[in-house]
Amino acid sequence: MSWGKYKADPADKAFSLYIRTRDKWTCQRCGKKYEPPTSQLHCSHFVGRGKESVRFDPENADALCFHDHQYFTSHPLEHYEWQVERKGQKVVDALRLRSSLHKKKDRQMEAIIWRQALKDLL
Repeated sequence: MSWGKYKADPADKAFSLYIRTRDKWTCQRCGKKYEPPTSQLHCSHFVGRGKESVRFDPENADALCFHDHQYFTSHPLEHYEWQVERKGQKVVDALRLRSSLHKKKDRQMEAIIWRQALKDLL
C-alpha cells in the first residue's frame, strides 16, 4: 500500500492495521463504518510520520476516512482542536513533547511489536 510518494514498509502496514482494527474500522471523526480490508479508512497521524519517536505511538494515530484525513491535513488547527477535545490537553502536550525526542529507527522490531499487538487485540 502506498499513499502518494509514501511507501509503507511492513512495520507501517502492521501499525496501520492495528489502529484501524482498534478503532473498529470506523472513522473516528464522522463515524462511518468500513468493512475490512479497505483503503478508504486510513491510519492518520496527528504528529507526522517523519517523527520516528511517535510514528508508532497509538496515541498519535486515529482511523480516519479518506475525506476526514484530507480535511485535517488541510486544516491543522482544527485537527489540533479535535485532538485536544478527544484526548485531552495533557495527552496532546505529552505527545508533542515525545515527538521532540530522538528514537532510533528499528522497523523490523516495530513490525514484530505491531503484529503481536494486533493478535492480542483480536
